[in-house]
Amino acid sequence: MDRHNVNTKGYEYCSGCGICLLVCPLWRKTRSMPHTRKARARALQGGATIEDIAASIDACLLCGSCEPVCPEGIGIAAMNMEQRRKLNKLRTNYPSWYPEPSGMKTRIKDNVLHNSIILIAGEYPEEDIEVRSAVIELLGGNKKVSLAVDDGRDIAGLLEACLSVTQDRIDDFTRPLRHASTLIVSEGLLHDPLRKWLPGKKVMGTGEALLSSTYIRKALGPEDLYIIECRGYHSDYERLVKFYDRLRKETGCQTNLDLQRIAIPTGASSLQAKKDIEAAGCLEQARWIIKGRSMKRIVVEDIADREVFQRVADVPVIHVGQLSQG
Repeated sequence: MDRHNVNTKGYEYCSGCGICLLVCPLWRKTRSMPHTRKARARALQGGATIEDIAASIDACLLCGSCEPVCPEGIGIAAMNMEQRRKLNKLRTNYPSWYPEPSGMKTRIKDNVLHNSIILIAGEYPEEDIEVRSAVIELLGGNKKVSLAVDDGRDIAGLLEACLSVTQDRIDDFTRPLRHASTLIVSEGLLHDPLRKWLPGKKVMGTGEALLSSTYIRKALGPEDLYIIECRGYHSDYERLVKFYDRLRKETGCQTNLDLQRIAIPTGASSLQAKKDIEAAGCLEQARWIIKGRSMKRIVVEDIADREVFQRVADVPVIHVGQLSQG
């Protein structure tokens, strides 16, 4: 479901079933009902205002895991973002983890890339440049892959905070991408916007792109726990649930999918986690994901998840781009 389409079912359709709590990292961290999506909907149904539930709106990590499980078909992700957008218009003081609107900068203009596949690598720490290079090499195969100079991370931050992004900034970001047929995008929050801004382009995550290779899939086995990047997965759930089910059957690997095939998030890519990974509840969520499992290795699609699992697991944690290294 398009999380940027506000023309979906709203909070008035919420029955209060609570299924959206099952994989919510915020619920696992706080056990505070007022901070849940269910409570926000019920409060609004009872006449509460956006300002009354501001703390709950701000606390959401926008992992997107609640939307695919909703039996009422409510566009929860789009609704969460719309509520945050409305709240922003009513206040002058923003949460400490919000990005600075003035920090949005125009990147390289007219740097048009003519390769058919472009990697928008996202936020790789400086020490992981070799991981990014490995990803590019693996994606290349017999085709040439371009690395986008502009990774759009400032746009992703503003979208998550539901602050406005100027059309000029969007144009500067998308202009170099217009000749590509396929965009491989590490930041899952950019998948839906890119489909909107560049219709007709194939948009996929780094994990899906790499795992489309039989060579890479063969590097996975039953003793691996494979952690799917949640935001991109949930934005294209109906298609990707089939892709990752095939992956599990072919390789025998474990995944962070629950019985409803929802990707259990850590929330590590959220703005809140970048400010304070412990306060965001990422460590508790990661411990829950690995609890009771027997594995010898954890493989992550999102580079931000690597740090989380390294802190709570006693097995090696690698990025999917390192699979070919054994």
